[in-house]
Amino acid sequence: MREFLTLWFQAILYPRRSFRQLESKPAPLWGLISILVRFVGTSLTSILALMLLGYRPFVPSYLRILDDAHYYRVEVILLPLFGIGAWLLSSGLVHVILSAAGRPSNIDWIMNVVGFSLLVVMPVVWALDWVGIALGFYGADFTIPIHIAVSVWEVALMGTGFRRIGNLGWGGALFLGFVVKAGVYIPLAALLVR
Repeated sequence: MREFLTLWFQAILYPRRSFRQLESKPAPLWGLISILVRFVGTSLTSILALMLLGYRPFVPSYLRILDDAHYYRVEVILLPLFGIGAWLLSSGLVHVILSAAGRPSNIDWIMNVVGFSLLVVMPVVWALDWVGIALGFYGADFTIPIHIAVSVWEVALMGTGFRRIGNLGWGGALFLGFVVKAGVYIPLAALLVR
């Protein structure tokens, strides 16, 4: 676990070196661990705090079965399931795109890249979310710009990892990162996550 934590925090400053090291790590195990740390960690900190402090979602739920008063109670459980499902779907989509383009593809490596990229940014996201929640200004005006910037960072991290598959150039690698974020995570999050 120490090796995992070291690589995680190293990746914030040295992503290229970190993804080179990630290649030798168990795949897709490190991707799964990354997804679980990100989404279970968020559920048990940010979402649980929002629930306990009586926050309501700043964007109403699209799911009629979930009312705003109980949304975070459900999201504490839903968020890790969302994270795993979106990780599997987005990794599979990248694998299909690479295979259809006649490029070498390794689904295990893709799952490690997606999972790890989504985890690297979390110390910054958690710190900002926790400050916003603690000081009472957590909401759309605060959260949405932060998450947009973080999404750009995640796409760049995924691009760094995807370049190592099939000799992709930056354009193709960043496109695959964009597919993961804009094609899977953001649309699903808009429906399910607040």
